[in-house]
Amino acid sequence: MTAAPLGLGIFRLGIFTDGPRKAGGIFRDYALRLYYPLHELTWRDRWRCTPLLFGVELLVYQVDAVVERASDVDLDRVRNEDYVTLHRYKARFEALLRRVRAYNSTVAHQLDMGEQYVRLENRVTSGRLATHEDVLRLAELRPSDVRLMHAMIFPRLGRPVDEGLLDLLWPIEVLADIGNDLAHYREDVSTGQFNTYSAFVTLYGRAAPVRMRAEIDRYEHMFKTRLASIPPSQRARVEELCVRWYRSRIEHLPEPPTATAL
Repeated sequence: MTAAPLGLGIFRLGIFTDGPRKAGGIFRDYALRLYYPLHELTWRDRWRCTPLLFGVELLVYQVDAVVERASDVDLDRVRNEDYVTLHRYKARFEALLRRVRAYNSTVAHQLDMGEQYVRLENRVTSGRLATHEDVLRLAELRPSDVRLMHAMIFPRLGRPVDEGLLDLLWPIEVLADIGNDLAHYREDVSTGQFNTYSAFVTLYGRAAPVRMRAEIDRYEHMFKTRLASIPPSQRARVEELCVRWYRSRIEHLPEPPTATAL
């Protein structure tokens, strides 16, 4: 099976939703602007990866649609049709990736992390008040879809997994996810979507920007510490690319509502 028909086949799964648009944005931001440049992929390598990576990201949005539909039901307690559907999607992911030789233990780990995210998000949105730890755990797990895209590059191209690079990117993937929530804070509040910054506003009110900035600084420090493990010959290029990619996303924190509006 070639890459292009596979990608088109997955695309048909989401053709009646806005999944293609959303998946395209994520693919552009992460694969085209970060992962491909970091690996210095040739156009031939990009062609081998792109339809599959985009298609899998599109499948992720099918899962999101199920989770949103069941946002007021705790699926760990109510084993309804949505619960069965979510398990079916995970099996579909694994079978698909095995079939196209884009599966290994690193990919399997990200599938598990994605399942953990879905379960925790569902528990929080179905009624449980999110704690500080819940919010950060969600922010850390939510990039599992883009980490899955990245992990697939290695088996797809027959390359050994670069664990050091995956470890380095982990905190900036969290920062980028937080930055996305900062940009969509007011929109997510109005539509009732879970939002990391909104959860901090709920927990800390007017102190939310200070508490959020402290976490952002912690993840940035984590990135800079891990950067020291990159070979000196690569460090400057990797740092420039990564910092340029994520820094603008986290510069501005929206002002929380006034105390009377909280």
